Amino acid sequence: MTLSPISGAPEDAQSDVARQIRRVLWVTMFLNIAVAMIKLGYGYSKGIVSLQASGFDSVFDGAANVIGLVAMGLAALPPDPEHPYGHRKLEVAVSLFIGLMVTLSFLEIGRTVWQSALSDTPIAIEPAAYLVVISSLVVSLGVSIYERREGNRLNSMLLKSDAAHTFADSLASVAVLAGIYLVDIGFPVGDILAALAVMFFVGITAYRVLRDGIDVLVDTSYLDPVAVRRVVKSHPDVLSCHNMRSRGMPGHVQLDLHVSLDPKMSLETAGDILLAVKANLREAFPEVADILIQIEPHKPIHIEDVPEKLL
Repeated sequence: MTLSPISGAPEDAQSDVARQIRRVLWVTMFLNIAVAMIKLGYGYSKGIVSLQASGFDSVFDGAANVIGLVAMGLAALPPDPEHPYGHRKLEVAVSLFIGLMVTLSFLEIGRTVWQSALSDTPIAIEPAAYLVVISSLVVSLGVSIYERREGNRLNSMLLKSDAAHTFADSLASVAVLAGIYLVDIGFPVGDILAALAVMFFVGITAYRVLRDGIDVLVDTSYLDPVAVRRVVKSHPDVLSCHNMRSRGMPGHVQLDLHVSLDPKMSLETAGDILLAVKANLREAFPEVADILIQIEPHKPIHIEDVPEKLL
């Protein structure tokens, strides 16, 4: 078994994680496409605009799964001289693309709602409409729970962002169910209101997915510096810990910091302390893939009682 030159994790283990993520994407893709076809087919045949809007959302879900499968193959590539940190940020790029697709879904739903608002064609609600919506609700909710659970287990930003979108589908289906009920009891405007509710959930999802992806791209601090300092200082020979920085994404975080030690200490002893501190950090923060620690001789400038927000 070989080790990754960056993270130190077994490459076999990384490949297994990638395979598991791809398996989740295949399962969710088929389910999303099936739900989309059912909702679009019935929605268009009966002129139910809220069901059409929800169907468009599910189509983009399935398309996002396809893109995710392609990206996973690229993101799983090992580090090379041109990409010494690996290719994991391709997963972030795909998450951003999913966010853009959700935004397109938002705009398409808005267009459909506008066209429906201008139409005066009556809508007849049949028992089959309830069956279609309830079935899609159950499937979407199940897919969302499955993807989020697997995303947390595998530390996959891609699965987590896709799970958030699928969960919005579940909420949207509830709104559609309420809308067709209002139409059924004599309030035609209920269909438009339900479609607007779908737009709201889709818009919130687009914002969250894009925000999380941009946070990674602009190197937003990932780890709490106070918690990192606490772990580093737990080693009795570390005299101070400062200049802490972290960045990355779930399952792949880079951390660098400075520690000061007794200037009279031997280089060999300092190296042993460095390895021990790294081991403590990896145990406390399993998502850390790379740790860079600069050792400095302790000086009066290395003050321990500085405000924690400045650490």
